[in-house]
Amino acid sequence: MRFEYPKELPVSAAKDQIAQAVRTSQVVIVSGQTGSGKTTQLPKILLELGRGSHGHQIVHTQPRRLAARTVAERIASEMGVRLGDEIGYQVRFTDESSPKTRLRVVTDGILLAQIQRDPQLSRYDTIIIDEAHERSLNIDFLLGYLTALLPRRRDLKLIITSATIDSVKFQEHFEHALHAPVPVIEVSGRTYPVQIVYEPLGTAPALMRSVPGFETGAMPGEQAYAELSAAPTASEREGRGRERETPIDMPTAVARACAELVIHSSHAAGPRDILVFASGERDIHEFEAALRHHYGPRAADMRRPDAIEIVPLFARLSAKEQHRVFEAHTHQRIIIATNVAETSLTVPGIRYVVDPGTARISRYSKTAKVQRLPIEPISQASADQRSGRCGRVADGIAIRLYSREDYETRPRFTEPEILRTSLGAVVLHMLSVGVARTAEDVTTFGFIDPPDMKAVSDGFNELVELKAIARRQGGVMLTHIGRQLARIPIDVRLGRMVIEAARSTTPNTLAAVLVVVAFLSLQDPRERPEENRDETDRIHNRYADPSSDFLTALNIWDRVFQADGNPSNSALRRICKTEYFSWLRMRQWKDLVTQLTEMCREFKFKVGEPIPISRPDLKIRQLPINQQAAHALCCSWDAQGIHTSMLAGLLSMMGMQVLREPKASDFAGLKGAAKARAMKRAQKMAKNDYQGARGTRFALFPASSVAKSTPPWVMSTELVETSRLWARYSAAIDPAWAEPLAGNLTRTTYAEPHWSGSRGSAVASAKVLLYGLPIVQDRTVQWGRINPPEARDFLIRQGLVEGDIQQRFQHDAFVQRNLEVLDEAAEDASRTRQLAGTVSDEDLFDFYNARIPNDVTSVADLGKWWKSVYDDDPHLLDFDPEKVERLADTESVSLSDYPDQWHTLGTDGTPIDLKLSYVYDPQAQDDGVTVHIPLKALSRLTPEQFSWNVPGLLDELIVGLIKALPKALRVQFVPAPDTARRIRAWIDEHYPDLPGSGDRQRPNTPPQDAPVEVVPGTGGAAWPDFAHVFTQAAIHTVGAQIHPEVLGPDLMARLTPYLRMTFAVEQQLPPTKNQRGRRHARGPVKTLGTGKDLNALQRRFAQEAESSARQMVQRKARAAGDQGKLVEQANLLQKAGATTESRAAMLWRGALDALRLPSERVSSRWLGAEALMLASAPYRSTKDLVEDLQLAAVKRLLPHIDDLTDDAALAEAVADIAQVFEDTVYAVAHDVIAVLKRYAEIDKAVSGPADLPMLSVLQSIREHIATLVHPGFIGATPPASLPRLATYLQADLLRLNKAKADKNRDVRWAWEADEARQLVDAAVSRAKAEPAGPRHESLTKQADAARWMLEEFYVSLWAQELGTSGPVSLQRIRKALQ
Repeated sequence: MRFEYPKELPVSAAKDQIAQAVRTSQVVIVSGQTGSGKTTQLPKILLELGRGSHGHQIVHTQPRRLAARTVAERIASEMGVRLGDEIGYQVRFTDESSPKTRLRVVTDGILLAQIQRDPQLSRYDTIIIDEAHERSLNIDFLLGYLTALLPRRRDLKLIITSATIDSVKFQEHFEHALHAPVPVIEVSGRTYPVQIVYEPLGTAPALMRSVPGFETGAMPGEQAYAELSAAPTASEREGRGRERETPIDMPTAVARACAELVIHSSHAAGPRDILVFASGERDIHEFEAALRHHYGPRAADMRRPDAIEIVPLFARLSAKEQHRVFEAHTHQRIIIATNVAETSLTVPGIRYVVDPGTARISRYSKTAKVQRLPIEPISQASADQRSGRCGRVADGIAIRLYSREDYETRPRFTEPEILRTSLGAVVLHMLSVGVARTAEDVTTFGFIDPPDMKAVSDGFNELVELKAIARRQGGVMLTHIGRQLARIPIDVRLGRMVIEAARSTTPNTLAAVLVVVAFLSLQDPRERPEENRDETDRIHNRYADPSSDFLTALNIWDRVFQADGNPSNSALRRICKTEYFSWLRMRQWKDLVTQLTEMCREFKFKVGEPIPISRPDLKIRQLPINQQAAHALCCSWDAQGIHTSMLAGLLSMMGMQVLREPKASDFAGLKGAAKARAMKRAQKMAKNDYQGARGTRFALFPASSVAKSTPPWVMSTELVETSRLWARYSAAIDPAWAEPLAGNLTRTTYAEPHWSGSRGSAVASAKVLLYGLPIVQDRTVQWGRINPPEARDFLIRQGLVEGDIQQRFQHDAFVQRNLEVLDEAAEDASRTRQLAGTVSDEDLFDFYNARIPNDVTSVADLGKWWKSVYDDDPHLLDFDPEKVERLADTESVSLSDYPDQWHTLGTDGTPIDLKLSYVYDPQAQDDGVTVHIPLKALSRLTPEQFSWNVPGLLDELIVGLIKALPKALRVQFVPAPDTARRIRAWIDEHYPDLPGSGDRQRPNTPPQDAPVEVVPGTGGAAWPDFAHVFTQAAIHTVGAQIHPEVLGPDLMARLTPYLRMTFAVEQQLPPTKNQRGRRHARGPVKTLGTGKDLNALQRRFAQEAESSARQMVQRKARAAGDQGKLVEQANLLQKAGATTESRAAMLWRGALDALRLPSERVSSRWLGAEALMLASAPYRSTKDLVEDLQLAAVKRLLPHIDDLTDDAALAEAVADIAQVFEDTVYAVAHDVIAVLKRYAEIDKAVSGPADLPMLSVLQSIREHIATLVHPGFIGATPPASLPRLATYLQADLLRLNKAKADKNRDVRWAWEADEARQLVDAAVSRAKAEPAGPRHESLTKQADAARWMLEEFYVSLWAQELGTSGPVSLQRIRKALQ
């Protein structure tokens, strides 16, 4: 081995100092700038000192696998030995070392794994921890573990190296642990100086006065410069405050700084490349766009001598594009890179640096339990590290786009990863090596910066989620899964997926899971070159599975490595070039799958082959790439087995879709195409919104194939927060898969326990929550297993007492018998309204509760128990109301006072039986007694009889009336109970038989000597209104001064609802057919309407009742008409309420049929002038006119036709007038001629021009004469009024003349006339609204009489000189309408 040390390296000058420190101290800290040679020269110094001999080795840790291999190769090359002999390396699944190896370069993860097998690290005598400034989890754990190990192993040397390490903190930490001094050796000696320049955003350039193409900005000494260069406040630094307003943005500032450096270096010799740091890929693209916009052709055409080559550098670039950075070039370059170029990668030829001062820092959110990547200001050490990347080839310049004050207020070092990331892996390693059992052990472990208890608890919770630990005896123990996880050298979540696949799936599915786990462990092999991005996406979409990114990876694996055989290296290169895959990453993927397979075999797992269930057809696979559609190469896999295994490691990475429709306010201020684009984007984003564990909200990463389908439930391998919380590598899942995997992590809530008659038990709706997500909803569970007492209560109350049992069991007849007892008692209670005196549900519940055992919670349990005790006491569950102690002293009520039927007579004299039902529910509309009225009988009932109510409620009705009276009248009835009894006694004396009593064929009617008159025209069949009877009783018993009008509808409406009967109008529907096609005897009954006002119901269903009544008497009425029995037919229709036409009108039409003369015969008697005048009548034809004249003649000859009782009397009356009928028709015609003459005069008078004041008078007269002379007026006008029509028309003419003389007087008379007209119109409306029947006819006659009194009233106002046919006034009209 050669021990040569290059003189140009600063560490070579300190070789002796370092060697002496290693000899005398157990721990040595070497702090050297980047490029000082410490990584490669320190191992040589230690080997030359004799370390790594006598069966021991020197272990040299590197944070990355690539760095470990590269460092080992360089050291072996410099020492002239073969790699793998004295100098070797070991990374995950690769060990290039031998028994004679003295120096082993490993990743820190490998050393961490060796601690589990060799806690004393006895095979090593020297440990080098390189790049300690990165403070990764592994490095911090190794340092903490070595802090405890070094005092026990005094022969073990520890060398810590870093470029920007907090040497004082490290020194104090180990001096406190070892109680010995720890030397710190600073290795410096930079060849070229670096000038640090500060240019805060918005200030002037620092290297020159101005930069062409950019604004100058604020100059030093100006107020604006002081504000822009001031240090940010605490709130601004933490992102809570408002961002500082600057004239330019960061991309523009970067472009100006680069332009400034390009101009500055235009006369410099040698390398002139510029390195620009960016926070992420998005910033790289923005910086690149700004630079290309500024330089234009210089950045696009590399053939120009002054070309500027702009090269982006980030992890997602292809390997070829990344290697461009290290290739030789002739033009000046601007390299835009993330902080990967800060420590891990040395870009050659860098002379200048532009530092925006920010970077994405990985932080673990203790509230959301996810890893965040916010953009934060970098620390001073990171800023120095960035500046140190320049000045290696010549004098360098570093432009910092922030102020010196900002730099000085930043923390000196970046927080170690152990303070800002999840500690699950660290806790697992500590438990596996036995250095911790509780959370306190972790916090008191020898970490340089110990984590807080909250972060440690989250680490323990993560292991609980993975079933890696269990809590026992006050501490934490590793489970079998945990011990396996500790041995698997991959992420703990990925390891849990492998273990679950081995436990619960087939060997082939396990092999598929290994492929996915290896894919997730490496960088994505798919490349997206900037110039071919669209083509790349199209090619990769052939493999995309819309439901899973993991299946997409399997599709790629199957296509590349399995479908067409295992490719050779050259074939793999061709495939990767065509398919835009990274050849190196594909090789790493394949190697990792092989290594994971070997690892599984060491665990005795049965591993098969990752073979899909089916592949696309060979014809599709052989098509040219440009002809293969999206998803064309998707295979069919055991998706549930794969995803269930992966879900075992991703239980807290599940998400449930939350749909939110965009609001109109979201697009306020946008119009046209901009608004349409915003709405489309919002609708797309609304679907891509998921609620994750513990209330987090995230979205699927846009590059994911699952993001286009947005399934209801997903799982993701990681949640990363940048601009928002994104889920990367996702798959659609069924949330029910998580329940058996989660075990005790779930929390079950129960809602809506209720009785299920079909199940015969109480059930509830269960919701299973996992970290706040409802993975199972509305699951029906047996409530008896959760709450047995409440389930037993449900069984008794709703199953047995309410009878909701749909399952039969042996000897269950007692259930129905007891229900029948309750039904009878409930019916009696509804009738008598005496709930306290009857058995109730609670009595039956107490009965069952005292006899059924406590462990009986369902019908099945009840049947089993009842079968075992039935033989001993068959009547144990038979309920007897007489044995209820509560009812022993109650008084009984006579049920005969609460009948089932209401017997009455219809207005046609036929008996009617109405069904009564009873409801006791003060909140119900039908509380009290309900009368069920068939539709066909509705018009034949008089409402007055139902104001009495049933006998059992009559006493309460009397008391209620007394209480409802106004106070001034109510004092006459004090005391009310005694007065009520006296009134009841008077009623019983004068009305021994109450309404509704009697029997089916002979209903009781009012006494002949009843003190209160009944409704006229009903033949004594109708009962008087109870209010009038109450009034008469009050007058005769207590001498009360009260008028029946006081007890009007308003007072009756104030009564308690149950004291007023409810009416239900019902219709019998046609019978339906049974299953055999036969009709039932009777059809169902349909309730048309209910209410407390029978009159309102009669008006509401007048047409339906009339039609129903007509159908009922239609056959008899038709037969009577066919036999010429007109009176009998009219009586049937009128009494049954089958028509609204009056009985007299029907008889007049019948008489006309017997007397009708030919039209020609009547008109032949008219003279020329008469015929001409009659032709002016408003009739369509002479035939219609003659028909109406003959009807008027019949009415004139038979004015009292309604008094005729039978058809013989009608025939005799017709015979008597037959001789004079024709002359009477002629006389009527003469009267009509007089009317028409007067009508012509008045029509002419009102048709001419008129002054404005007379318009209202003319309009009033026109409206009036139209009511007198109209089509059909001859027959419609009463016989006595027809000759008076001419007088009425003449009165209008006189009114017109008088109005011209005195308009004010006409107005006064018009007001009086209008008041009378309103009274008559109201009466006519009431008559029309009244349903068919005697009352309708009575109101119609009353309204007709008042209508012609109104005409006489008009004459008395405007033409007193013409005289009236009788006394008339407004008061007389009112009286006639009462």
